[in-house]
Amino acid sequence: MRLKDPMAVTINSMGDAVVYETTTRNLSQTGFFLEFDRPSRFPFSAASILEVRLEFPDETSIFFNGKVARVVNSGDPAAKETGTGIGIKIVQIDAKSENVLRAFLDRIFMEQQRASKAESGNSEGAA
Repeated sequence: MRLKDPMAVTINSMGDAVVYETTTRNLSQTGFFLEFDRPSRFPFSAASILEVRLEFPDETSIFFNGKVARVVNSGDPAAKETGTGIGIKIVQIDAKSENVLRAFLDRIFMEQQRASKAESGNSEGAA
């Protein structure tokens, strides 16, 4: 789901003290996409198990483990749709964090549906 506002994400390799702070605007129940100009410089490989902390707008945060699912470079056909970056797949998440994520996504979906209906109602009235 494409988000209006970016969400803060911190990532590190499992057990590593070096933490990378970034944002995402594309989030789902199974993972998220990080936009990077040069994703080939991302310091993790597909074999890396990542520790991820995702911070919600209300400053609630969840923790889970992820893996690099895909890398989209500037020459890739997918870059036209997603932009360049790295897709991260959630591979381990506790039930509480999963419920927090699901509730957030459900709320955003409903907000986007209401906004879409309001826009279509405004455009019909203008015609």
